[in-house]
Amino acid sequence: MSDGPPPHPLDQWIDALGARHRSSFTTAEFLKALRALSIRYVQRRGALPARSPLDTAGKRAAFAAFYAPLHFMTVAETVRSLRADACRFDTIVDLGCGTGVASAAWSLALPRRARIQGVDMNSWALGEAEWTWRHFGLEGRARRGDLVSAVEALRERRGDRLDRTGVIAAWSVNELPRPSQDRLLPALLELGRRGACILLVEPLSHLATPWWGLWESAFLAAGGRADEWKFAVEFPHHLAALDEAAGFQREGLGGKTLAIINGAMGQ
Repeated sequence: MSDGPPPHPLDQWIDALGARHRSSFTTAEFLKALRALSIRYVQRRGALPARSPLDTAGKRAAFAAFYAPLHFMTVAETVRSLRADACRFDTIVDLGCGTGVASAAWSLALPRRARIQGVDMNSWALGEAEWTWRHFGLEGRARRGDLVSAVEALRERRGDRLDRTGVIAAWSVNELPRPSQDRLLPALLELGRRGACILLVEPLSHLATPWWGLWESAFLAAGGRADEWKFAVEFPHHLAALDEAAGFQREGLGGKTLAIINGAMGQ
């Protein structure tokens, strides 16, 4: 006899992440890595050295088991708020895919799940992304590469039907050097003009995104939109416990977005 309702898929995934990434660490070790990642990757982003913020096993585990679920939930809420869950396209290109959570959240929200093409420079992230997509029953492949070059290559494929394509860059543009950002912006806008749905997600912090005003103006001029979001959501139990134990005391989720949501709606 069942003792209650089955676990929610999000809770099942978070449990699986915990088993995958926390088993090699004591609770104290994991929380130490989580706080170190927060200080290095979030609070002091403007002073980061060039090396990856995921430069230790502990930080990678903390990112995958804590920050990745927060990013998944943020994108899921954003997609619903933008009504981008009504889009109908075949493919999502995930730029700087990390552990694949942004594209997974968008694909799972669609009327028909889209296959995913991910690109990232971090080899560890590529394996994690494909694990994420398999866990949710999504079709996805990740490859090592530069996200700017990936967008430029997509732009050059003139015969493709971009109205059946979604492009997401979540918490990745802020990590690019300015010359790469300058190449990326016109390439993304061209994809939008050719019918692709474009969604950029970044932290609310202005210090992390000094380029935002320029990009916002360009997206608005291209018929897109710019939004800031604060979502009052209830964290799953394990995330809430980690948040409290690490001393973060988050009251919700937030982010800002630039989007071009084209004719893929309701097709």
